[in-house]
Amino acid sequence: MILIFKGHTVDLASDGPEALGKMAKQTFDIVFTDYNMPEMLGDELAKRTRQRYPHQVIVMISAYSKFLSRDQIPVDLFIAKPFELQTVLDAVGRAHKINKANRKKAECQFPPSATPPL
Repeated sequence: MILIFKGHTVDLASDGPEALGKMAKQTFDIVFTDYNMPEMLGDELAKRTRQRYPHQVIVMISAYSKFLSRDQIPVDLFIAKPFELQTVLDAVGRAHKINKANRKKAECQFPPSATPPL
């Protein structure tokens, strides 16, 4: 709700398979996932997301974040539970910086007159 209040568009999924289905139909700036979810754990969602969408920014929220690492789970940021609402807003700001850096890298790979391969 804090993200909506701050003017962001939010789309919800009840589990990992639903989230993957939504990602197949549209692009998202940020994917927030919990580690413990029905149908598919967040680490599996993160792995599948990273395989299909290598530049997707993924933020994992978990009470177990002290025991998890980016070496194990391909996410950009971890948020430990319990957390302050400002922590989510800070993560959004960091995620937008990651997206900006990813776009800049992509622009450097293709000169302005070149068309990227499909």
